[in-house]
Parts: sequence; C-alpha cells; structure tokens
Amino acid sequence: MCGRCWHQEQGLCFTCAPDTAGEMMAARQRGVNDMVTQQAYDEGQRQGKAEDGRTARQLVCPRCRAECHGGRFCPGCGYELAQQASCPGCRATLPDGVAFCPTCGQRQ
Repeated sequence: MCGRCWHQEQGLCFTCAPDTAGEMMAARQRGVNDMVTQQAYDEGQRQGKAEDGRTARQLVCPRCRAECHGGRFCPGCGYELAQQASCPGCRATLPDGVAFCPTCGQRQ
C-alpha cells in the first residue's frame, strides 16, 4: 500500500472506500423523498375519511362525472346516458357488440 491511495481513517484505499460525502447526500435525498411520500399518503388518508365507503355508488356521467342514479339522462348536464347505437345506413337500433347491422347487413 502506498500513501497516495490509502484512506487512513477508513482503513481502505481510496478506490475501495465509499465516498462518505456522496453517500450522505444520497441518503439525505432518500429521506426527503420518503418524507414527501409519507406526507402525500397522510393527506390521502385525511381525504379518505370524508368518503363513505358504505354508500352504494351509482352510474357516473362520462361528461360531468355527476352521479346519475340509473336515470336515462344526467341530472347535472342533461347528457343522454342510455344512448343506443344505430346503423348509419338504415338507422335501425343495433344490439351491443354487433359487427353488422341485422336489418340491412352494413358493416359497423
């Protein structure tokens, strides 16, 4: 061993010895990240207390996100929730999931 690369305090050479200052900065940043994560989790816990998990949820409007309670139209914005697909060729009402119109045979 030579005096140029030997770290006397740690008993290792400089290439084997960990960079203490670098390790300290990395640990400090991990601590900051962990604290922020915990704070965000705690805030979510506080917000969750306002929700009632026992209440049944109903259909939610895709436009305004209001609860619709099974109606055909949204009480918040009037959006028609029970829109049925119709054939662009003959305007017949289409069953869910069909590839061709059962009335005229047009591809959907």
